[in-house]
Amino acid sequence: MVTQMKFISITGHIEGMNHAISRYLSRYDIQLEPARHAMMRPFTTLNPYAQTLQKAERLAEIAGEPPILHVPILPAEAVNLVEAVSVAFENRSERLRNLEEALVIIKREAETLENFTALDIDLSVLRRLEFFRFRFGRLTRENFRRAEKFRDPRFTFLAASHSKTHTYGIFFTPVPHADEIDALFASLDFEVFEFGMPEKFFEKKVSPAKLLHHLKIEMHETEREIAAQHADVFSGMCSAERLAISCAKVRSLYASFDVKKFAAVSEGGRVFTFSGWVSAEDANNLEAEIDSDRAFVLTRHATDARPPVLLKNLPIVRRFEFFTRLYGLPEYGEIDPTPLLAITYTLLFGLMFGDIGHGAVLAILGIFVRRKNENLGGIMTTVGLSATFFGVLYGSAFGVEFAPLWRRPAENITETLIFAAALGAGLIALSMLLNIYNSFRRGRIAEALFGANGVSGLLFYSAAIWLVARVFAGRPLTPPVILVAVLPLVFVGLKHPLENYFAGQKIEVGSIAIELFETLLSYATNTVSFVRVGAFAVSHAGMMHVVLQLGRGAAASGIIILIAGNVLVMVIEGVLIGIQVLRLDFYEIFSRFYRGTGQGFRSTNIMK
Repeated sequence: MVTQMKFISITGHIEGMNHAISRYLSRYDIQLEPARHAMMRPFTTLNPYAQTLQKAERLAEIAGEPPILHVPILPAEAVNLVEAVSVAFENRSERLRNLEEALVIIKREAETLENFTALDIDLSVLRRLEFFRFRFGRLTRENFRRAEKFRDPRFTFLAASHSKTHTYGIFFTPVPHADEIDALFASLDFEVFEFGMPEKFFEKKVSPAKLLHHLKIEMHETEREIAAQHADVFSGMCSAERLAISCAKVRSLYASFDVKKFAAVSEGGRVFTFSGWVSAEDANNLEAEIDSDRAFVLTRHATDARPPVLLKNLPIVRRFEFFTRLYGLPEYGEIDPTPLLAITYTLLFGLMFGDIGHGAVLAILGIFVRRKNENLGGIMTTVGLSATFFGVLYGSAFGVEFAPLWRRPAENITETLIFAAALGAGLIALSMLLNIYNSFRRGRIAEALFGANGVSGLLFYSAAIWLVARVFAGRPLTPPVILVAVLPLVFVGLKHPLENYFAGQKIEVGSIAIELFETLLSYATNTVSFVRVGAFAVSHAGMMHVVLQLGRGAAASGIIILIAGNVLVMVIEGVLIGIQVLRLDFYEIFSRFYRGTGQGFRSTNIMK
């Protein structure tokens, strides 16, 4: 749901600003806003920790991460330690500087050599050539195709690898033609690579792949020696852990002071104010704490500014906020579509992918994916369990069928497709109800009453479904029945003309017909679009039937075919169904009641 937000300000004496930051702004999620007080000016003092932070960031690469449990360090001690170690680091030995420069060169040449490892040539022989000249380099894919058309006997080009934009390789040419061929390749923007590697690498036969191996060994040895000498730089001053703690402290000091750019101070510089958005719950907690503190004053403000949007959902629903943010956050005051998205995505995916085995595999994969991406892994586990549930209802496990608890989609194709369309009609009607609710809350009365997704649209859509049901039931469509169904459509068509009339604008009859046609077309196409839910359920059964027949028809390799077939079906259908369900949610459901133009809440909490 969309959290209720409050606009507050925290005011106090300038000497208590650091205390306010450390006690409140570092513990509560507040979106601070730049100072806009008429009687106050922005806090403009430069951050005194800016230069020390740069040094701390560089030293942190050497010292590593600070331990979780450690003895706290005073701000002055941390700054002084970072400054002292930085001076020692700048005065490090000439040998250490040379090693660092050598490491940069080795890394650059190793990165370049990666593109030539496919060449099976002896580089030690190349270096001894007297009558031929060679060049390593790259040219664009387009220029490589031009070079292939030259058919010039004076040079030979060996392609080593291809990237999306370039072709890497080497060309050979006799020395008498070297200048001409160099000019030819220069016209093709051939970028030459020079390798300045030590002669010790070429004492024996060595290919580009073997040379890269030697370079990586050299790189690791150089990195170890640099790390050891780095440790020696500050070993007499502090431990690596203490330096890491100091660097982290400097980062914290910089962030704490950086928050002050949002503060406003009085003309005399004696009073400060922080203003921003906070959830209603946090506003109450803050007010209680500040009242007991007595050093500051918390004030709630009424403002015309649009509040930022902060979503707050249950953990099982929160993972689907990933999809909601792809579409756009709701406006403040609108319904959060995430709970509906979580339900419909899980339900529709299970209906389309119903198989006990495939669903269980997807759920287990989701558990492992959560280690890398919690949201995606959680969604995979949820929809996998849904697919497993519907697999029980369909009576299917890895394509092997057993007695279903509900129905087999492939044996009841017509009923399956009608059920999918009816489910879609219900979801579309639900999205219209949500639009009516949102429109009334936002004060859009005309949209709520006469819009295509308002009361009139819902009445017409419901009546149209009723007419279709009467036709399938063999009931006659009498004029009174048709009139009851069509009457709400008249109000839908009059929505924009009435708005133009009251706004004093011209009413165009032609636009009414076009809008009504588009409305009718959207009702029909959106409803039919849900038929794909049943179609995928049927196609899943059909594909697995083919896999089982192929597996049973092959004697020795039957198991391999069954495994490969199941994997192929899972991957293809899993990706396609995941995309199709998201499309149904975004275009058939979201687009009817949801704008997605809200601005997300950005916490200024220095501890995050």
